[in-house]
Amino acid sequence: MKTKYRYYGVLLVPVLIASSVNAATGTTPASNQKVQFKVSGQVSRALTYANNGVASDTLFVDNTNSGTRIRVVGKVGISPSLSAGINIETQFEDDRSYDMDIGGAGSGSLFTSRKRDLWFKGGVGKISLGKGDGAANNTSEVDNSGTWIANNVGDFLHSGLSFSNGTQMKQAFSDFDGLSRNNRLRYDTPKFGPLSLAVSKKRKASELALFYNQPYGGGAKLSGALGYVKDSAANFKQLGLSASYLAAGGFSVTGHYGKKNRAIGIDPKGSYLKLGQKFGVAKNHQLSVGYHKVNDLATAGDRAKRVNLSYVYLIPNKGIELFADVQRAKLNSSGGNDLDTISIGSRIKF
Repeated sequence: MKTKYRYYGVLLVPVLIASSVNAATGTTPASNQKVQFKVSGQVSRALTYANNGVASDTLFVDNTNSGTRIRVVGKVGISPSLSAGINIETQFEDDRSYDMDIGGAGSGSLFTSRKRDLWFKGGVGKISLGKGDGAANNTSEVDNSGTWIANNVGDFLHSGLSFSNGTQMKQAFSDFDGLSRNNRLRYDTPKFGPLSLAVSKKRKASELALFYNQPYGGGAKLSGALGYVKDSAANFKQLGLSASYLAAGGFSVTGHYGKKNRAIGIDPKGSYLKLGQKFGVAKNHQLSVGYHKVNDLATAGDRAKRVNLSYVYLIPNKGIELFADVQRAKLNSSGGNDLDTISIGSRIKF
């Protein structure tokens, strides 16, 4: 029976494709036969000053919150109700912030395969096969404040930095998000009003997600997501959820909660709260203050906390963001001192 259900996703692909093709009537419009092809990407850089009470340093980094990358996407219509496409995305990071530490050597150039994905989409949903987002990826990171590039619950801009006791930020903090990008089979349902579901399967791991997105008048919206991960290889189960409300006047409230249940060892958990305000005629000035707390991640009894003030200036319709962030992080185990950071940077999309 296990073998039978192990390949349910593979068998589902031709069924969905066939059902969508059969649902089409008449001749496929010529416009559907044209291949849409696009190249895009971004460069994302930052400068960070960090001081952990014992040592300090100024680092020039690629901002791993959203790193430098290039992508190629293609789409073609198969019938009036069915389309197919590809997504090839490669990340090019030089001294990425996820690895850069006070007093450490540069991490050098890193070329990462982010996505090698193909998909089919029709009236019954979307099937994706290859390397891409797992179903629960980004479910912990819903954020309508506009300051995500400067600081978010993942805080990958500062992940490589260490407290004075040697514990790195990425060892003390987590967003309890999904399994990121992996080789998987994924299915997304059509939208049911503001709701949609997704499920994905990779070797020895499964992910399930629920998404909510409801726009209101004047630019207001409420977004949320719930993600669940079961990883048999790493022996853990994980729950992550986040929600963000943006009012018409630009005020936003963003929250997150996550927990990991390990088969062996402690079970860490964390929460995050961010208050934001967009201002200016185009709401392109974006300010926020965030608070993040994670317990028992690095070792039992750890209490990691951080607070940050972030500002992002978005040049309208140009794909250019300028940002600044000031943060203080504290780890109360092993006598670790406060870690203070000041960061400035920019992301330019093309």
